[in-house]
Amino acid sequence: MYRYRSIRYFFSHASATLMFRMKEISKMHFSVRYISFLPSLVLLVAISLGLYTRWEATEEVFVLMVAMAGLFVFAIAAALHYYFSMEYFSESLAHLWFGCLLGMMAFTENETFRYDEKEEVMNILLMTSVGLSLFWAMVERTCNYIKYTSKLLTNSELMETAGFATATILLGQKWADVCFLSVAFALGLIAMRKKALLAVPHFSVFLALSVAIFFPALKKTINPYAASCFAGRLCIAPLLDIYFSNLTTVERWQWYIFQSKHVKRLVILITVVVDVTFMVFSGMIVQRFQELFFVIPGFIIFGILWVCFHIVFIVTCWVFSRKLNECVLVYKAYGEDTKNMTRIMASKGVRHFSQISERLALCTIFSTWMLAAVSWQATNTMFFAFLFIVLPVEVTIHGLLHDLGKSVGGTCIGYAMVAPSNSYSPEGEVILLPSNALQEYMSQSTDILNSMQRFFTQHLVETFGCDYSTSGLTLESVESKLKALFERHTPDGPRFDSYVVYYSGHMHPGGDLALSGLKTAGDTMPGTASLKLDTLLEWWRETNTNSSAGSRLIIILDTNNSQHWVRQVRRLDGVYVAIQSYQQSRTDDPENATQAGEFTKEWVAYNCSDDIGINWGAEGRTLRAVYAVSRCWTDFHFHSPSEDDVAQHWESHFPRVTRPLVRVATWCQGGEVELLCCCDWLFKCLKRKKMQWLPPVILNTGHGFKLVRTKT
Repeated sequence: MYRYRSIRYFFSHASATLMFRMKEISKMHFSVRYISFLPSLVLLVAISLGLYTRWEATEEVFVLMVAMAGLFVFAIAAALHYYFSMEYFSESLAHLWFGCLLGMMAFTENETFRYDEKEEVMNILLMTSVGLSLFWAMVERTCNYIKYTSKLLTNSELMETAGFATATILLGQKWADVCFLSVAFALGLIAMRKKALLAVPHFSVFLALSVAIFFPALKKTINPYAASCFAGRLCIAPLLDIYFSNLTTVERWQWYIFQSKHVKRLVILITVVVDVTFMVFSGMIVQRFQELFFVIPGFIIFGILWVCFHIVFIVTCWVFSRKLNECVLVYKAYGEDTKNMTRIMASKGVRHFSQISERLALCTIFSTWMLAAVSWQATNTMFFAFLFIVLPVEVTIHGLLHDLGKSVGGTCIGYAMVAPSNSYSPEGEVILLPSNALQEYMSQSTDILNSMQRFFTQHLVETFGCDYSTSGLTLESVESKLKALFERHTPDGPRFDSYVVYYSGHMHPGGDLALSGLKTAGDTMPGTASLKLDTLLEWWRETNTNSSAGSRLIIILDTNNSQHWVRQVRRLDGVYVAIQSYQQSRTDDPENATQAGEFTKEWVAYNCSDDIGINWGAEGRTLRAVYAVSRCWTDFHFHSPSEDDVAQHWESHFPRVTRPLVRVATWCQGGEVELLCCCDWLFKCLKRKKMQWLPPVILNTGHGFKLVRTKT
């Protein structure tokens, strides 16, 4: 007894200590926040020391005026923050002056005080400020003190960049060049914050070439510590957020996606103006280079290639913005409980469009680098600045298309059949229902249709139809409808990734769907038509002969005797087929028997409700969910654009003169190369065995809804 009391005392003491520590966290959070002011305080001391050094060496009144104005501005910012609770405005004012004063420290370097002790102390403090900024950024992210948003730039990044660009007026004639370089720097930060695939390599090349080529071309002494402090303080957060940010692709781009169509068109127009300006500065190579025999042919060839790819790029951005506007309109039309931008994008074919357009964007980036290589001008700083304004825009768009192609689900179309009016004897003969029973079945069928309509709408499955007939469904009508369904393609051209077929009605004990009408050839049951799984799969194979099309069939059965189809699907190979149904537990009480539509109601509620109160594994359930997949189901992947898809996309969106570029776009596989293709067979085998031996209780289809089974 003493031992048990000791154990109980230990756990009670541990829980009390934990609760006490949790209460202390809120107090600690407030005290830790003071660390965020330390980098700015050190930076302020460094700038003050640098201003004093410059005033002492030059005795210029301008330096003294800047120092006095800086003190006045920081005093105003502090008053606005602590007395008027205007945090945003005060922080904007402070960061604007930090950027301006850092630019002044960088561009007013002079040999007379370059090696002065006070100047060296300033440089040490500037690097200390960068180190403290890195430390606070790590603390902020590891302790979850930061809230991620979809903004392109934070307030500090925008204001300090604007202030640094304003300070370039001290350079004299070259001030505009450094202003545009600051814009290129800000665009590089945006690319990293949006986690673009090529953002980090691009930003690394940008910084290296700026140090090696751009600043020496200014022919002015630059303080490298001040410039490094400016760049280092601002690029820390975007670099760390590449790892720490938990925002999805849609959440990261939410600010841009939900902008009006006029804003998106304005962005495209500005991109066109920047591209034309870069082309003009690239053409200056003809004036600067004397050996025109080598320069002009290369510039003409790569210039024409660059123009063609950028026409394609602009058209792609225009069509993509229209698709985003369509998705936003659908999003606003839906209720709060059904809003899901990822599903809307999947239903609108954004994934297929992004995978094709990603290749075009990558080709555009390559064409820009090739044009820059043949027209390289080491002494033309404007050419350099506009090159790195054009590139981050293209890199960011490529990153967006790449992420959407990976994260957005595939397309899906569904068809529902309900046949409630006939009852069947074990011999398969039709039994006419009395009028009161017919009325009850009609009410149940209406509920089933409403549930399936809700399911299709919730998961943005394109509805091919929901057929219900009081006289039953004939084999001829079912055949024509299913064949038309299987031949259906998306508006963009390719087949749907998934085809959903739902059936609620009767099933023969032998495992055939019971239909109305006369017996046809191949039926085993006398007196009525029926549909076998083999017949359904034969129709499916007729329209899905190309294995690279990547389409799969999902069958949902709300009927008795469905175990026959479940067993057959498990033995299938060579086709992507899944089936979802149920089994009824044996019961002697007829009142506990499963009613028509009961499984549909529970399964739809499970897939459409966030508050899931359905326990498929509860004891005593008379209705047990079951699903099965074909052997090759795990090999399935959503549709990837083929050469024909790229060619069809090109013909429908781009001018005829650009069609020769389709070969280049087809060759460029979105920047991805299958280096481990030899291991593909092993991975497929392992996934098949895992599905066969350890099938998951919940199987995600990739369209938002799941297949479920009751644990045995």
